[in-house]
Amino acid sequence: MGRTTLIENISTDELIESIRLVVKQEIANLQLQKSIPKYYTRKEVSDLLKITLPTLFEYTRTGKIKGNRIGNRVLYSEDELMRAVKDIATIKYIR
Repeated sequence: MGRTTLIENISTDELIESIRLVVKQEIANLQLQKSIPKYYTRKEVSDLLKITLPTLFEYTRTGKIKGNRIGNRVLYSEDELMRAVKDIATIKYIR
């Protein structure tokens, strides 16, 4: 069973305004989370895409996946990975 909350001494308008405020805060939190880009390391990307590091290097070199160099590291944004996954053609081997 769920918890029961008893609300006393509050008008309907005050309750509605309180609910609106909470909903606005939650929406702002979700939008903030979406606006912060997530970056992955080379190892994380290779594990995520189930490819080897040399294959990932080749995809980065040819421009299939765009990497961002930060210092001496190469990081990949989540948005760029999703775009690249859609664009990379899969090869079917015929026996």
